[in-house]
Amino acid sequence: MKATRRAIKRGGRRDAQADLFSRRRVVDEAFLERTARLFEARMGRSLSTEDARQIVDNIGGFFRILAEWERIDRGK
Repeated sequence: MKATRRAIKRGGRRDAQADLFSRRRVVDEAFLERTARLFEARMGRSLSTEDARQIVDNIGGFFRILAEWERIDRGK
């Protein structure tokens, strides 16, 4: 939020939608543990916290791409 305020104060305008999808989210350990348990049941093997973090990043990236394609399609 502070970056947005600074950009506006400097006269720059930020695209809020692009900013929403480009920001990396901080994921807490409890969320990673739940993600690992969910995918362990489906994959049949144990997963590390790093595996869960990669799953979260990959799924997030997938939805960012879908959102970008939707934005492009709406512009046509």
